[in-house]
Amino acid sequence: MKRGRYFFLALLAVCIAGAVHGQQTYRHMLRLYEDNDLFNVVGGITDRGYTNGTRLDYFFQHHNSSRFFLNRILPKAGDSSVNTNGFSIMQVIVTPKNILKRIPDKNDYPYSGALFATHSLHSTNAVRKYSLQTVLMAGIMGPPSMAKETQQFSHRLVGYLRPQGWDYQLKTDPLLNVQLAAEKQLAQIQKSVEVIGGAQAFAGTAMNGLGVYSLIRLGKMEPYFNGYLTRFATPPGRGRRQQLYLVIRPALEWMLTNAMIDGGIFNGHKKILPDQPDDPNDDEPPMGDRVRNRLVARCDYGVVLSLGRICFSFTQSSATPMIKGTGRKDMANISIELAW
Repeated sequence: MKRGRYFFLALLAVCIAGAVHGQQTYRHMLRLYEDNDLFNVVGGITDRGYTNGTRLDYFFQHHNSSRFFLNRILPKAGDSSVNTNGFSIMQVIVTPKNILKRIPDKNDYPYSGALFATHSLHSTNAVRKYSLQTVLMAGIMGPPSMAKETQQFSHRLVGYLRPQGWDYQLKTDPLLNVQLAAEKQLAQIQKSVEVIGGAQAFAGTAMNGLGVYSLIRLGKMEPYFNGYLTRFATPPGRGRRQQLYLVIRPALEWMLTNAMIDGGIFNGHKKILPDQPDDPNDDEPPMGDRVRNRLVARCDYGVVLSLGRICFSFTQSSATPMIKGTGRKDMANISIELAW
């Protein structure tokens, strides 16, 4: 009798251990992220405006409550929330429409670059179907960002046109910013379609503005509000672990200031350029007086493929111009995520 009881208890322990193992989740993820119009499937290769962004992210979840003082004060999505922390480093590059001119057109996009680090908290609530996201950013723009060297090297590497006007890039300035976003599920059709509404705000020396957007996901996927990491990686014990879904994200943004376009707040919002001599590379009519479009409409769309712990995604973005007369901006993104 005792042997039978011991056997039953041992069998129960094995089942519990197996269940726990089956419900394990990934708690760490690395992401390599590249924005570049070189990858465009629409719009062609155009260096004008935001032309390149390279980013490395590390995301993680604590087993217990985080003791990091910032995480204690950042907003969370309730007691049942799944909280994912992140640290990132990113370089971004902006160039004018004509990169062959030695002295860029003062009415065009400027040459500018930024290098910054971020700390983020993604807090999701699977019960109430909403999330809160906070991103704190600190960095620098101007020559210390190494944007000039990065673009010249990459263009030389692929044999593309050498940008000529980096001597007139926007000046060095510190970048300190906070971004807040809130998302709520609006509709769901079984497990294959999700419609989410979102709003975000930016404040600081880098960007100041507001945005509203909707996010539509279609396909085979983990529920959006189960946690940030599960959107890209499916842990063992959940049947077929593959995810394949489409993403569509239309947005409307009102950007009052953008240091990468307007210049930093400490070294002035305007860059004084010398008179432009005759330039053999200037084969376009002169631009009219510069007009900043504060309201920008954009749409991102793409596909996400997750194979267990590894994920690949491709996104194409189209946006109305930030500067009048420079044309629509198309940008593509390729990202790779690895979870453990």
